[in-house]
Amino acid sequence: MKPEQQQRLEREIDRALKSLPELHAPEHLLSRVMARIEVAAARPWHQQSWSEWPAPARWTTLLVLALIFAGVCFAYWKAPEAQVLQPVLARLQSLTNLADALWSVLGALVGSVTGVLRNLNTWVLAGCAAMVLFGYVVCVGLGTVYFRVALARR
Repeated sequence: MKPEQQQRLEREIDRALKSLPELHAPEHLLSRVMARIEVAAARPWHQQSWSEWPAPARWTTLLVLALIFAGVCFAYWKAPEAQVLQPVLARLQSLTNLADALWSVLGALVGSVTGVLRNLNTWVLAGCAAMVLFGYVVCVGLGTVYFRVALARR
């Protein structure tokens, strides 16, 4: 759209919107909204948004969270050296070994399935794909029919 056409369209839309009468909210809606605003304003400071908290409380929580983060980082850094955590770390090592073994088995299965699919005839693969597509269409169609029957007005 050309710039002059766009400016003309904007002016027409602005003029049309400004010519509309002002809308007023229904009285029952206005009273409910004002009641909600008053309830929200009457809540204690710790139940309000964090940005509405008093400055000392915000700084204190920020400091506590920073200390917790620093503690977690330090614990992660020093955990391998701690004697107390050696049984936990050994258990985690066994779990990672299990996950590694499962990953190897999954890789072998995917490799064997890929090898089988490469050696199958193209027509067999196309037939299998057509059967899967047909089954999908039948399920969607029957689901639609059952849904319409279930929601039909009697």
